[in-house]
Amino acid sequence: KARSSTAEVYAQVLADLQKAEQLLPEGTNRVRATKQTARALLSRYYLYQKNWELAEEYADKLIQNTSYTLIKPYSSFYANNATATPESIFELAYSATYPNSHRGNWQPPQNGGTRQWAPNTAFLNLVRDPLIGGNRSALVNSTGDGRWYGTMYYRSPATDPAYVLRIAEMRLIRAEARAMQQDLDGALEDLDAVRDRAGLTGSSAADIDEVLLAIENERRLEFAFEPHRWFDLLRADRAAAVLGVTDRNKYVLPIPVSEIII
Repeated sequence: KARSSTAEVYAQVLADLQKAEQLLPEGTNRVRATKQTARALLSRYYLYQKNWELAEEYADKLIQNTSYTLIKPYSSFYANNATATPESIFELAYSATYPNSHRGNWQPPQNGGTRQWAPNTAFLNLVRDPLIGGNRSALVNSTGDGRWYGTMYYRSPATDPAYVLRIAEMRLIRAEARAMQQDLDGALEDLDAVRDRAGLTGSSAADIDEVLLAIENERRLEFAFEPHRWFDLLRADRAAAVLGVTDRNKYVLPIPVSEIII
C-alpha cells in the first residue's frame, strides 16, 4: 500500500473524530472517552488545520463546561497523588499491576529511576524565573549533587496518570484562535487565565504578533513535560528559527526500520 497523503490522513482523523462525537456518551469521565474527549481533540485538530473559527468553537464547548476548570496552584493536577482532577479532560490511568513507565525515565537513581529524560538548562532558566515560570517551578527539583529532574511522574509504585488533554490546552487553543481572528482582548483573557493559575500577572503583549508569541512561550512552559512543543513549532513553521532545524526532511518521523526490512 502506498503512503497516504497528508490531506488523506487529516481527512481520516476528522471523519473518525466526528463519528466518535456522535457515538460516545455525553457525560464527564476523565479516564474513558466521551463526547468531551472527541470535542477537545476536534479543537486541537482545527488548530492544526488553521480553522480558527472551529478551533475556538470546540475549545469553547469545554471551557463553558463547568466540569473542567483550572485549579491552583499549577501542580495541583498531579502533586500529592492527585488523579482525575477538574483540570483533566482525559488522562491515562495506571496501577501497581500496570505501571506508568514514564516515572522511571524522569526520576534520578536516588529515587529509583534512570533519569533518561531531564530538563535542559534553557528550560530550567525559564521555569525557575518567578516572572516567567511562576509556580510552575514545581515541575523540577534537583538531587544533592545538582542533577535536575522532572517531578510530574514521581509515584512509587508508578501509578502516575499520563495527561493527554487538559483544560489549560483548551484555553490556549482558544487564545490562539481568537488572536488569529483579530480578537486581541479575547485572546488575552484566555492567556491571562493560564498565567494567573501559574501565579503570574497579565501579559504585557500589545499587538497580535506579540500575543501569538506570548501564547507560544506560555505553551512551552505550561506543557513542558507533555508532547506539544515540537509540534507547536512545526505547525507555526518556526522550527528553523527557534531550533535551527533547517532540513525539512527532519520535520517528519522516519519510516521505521522494521517496515523497511519487511
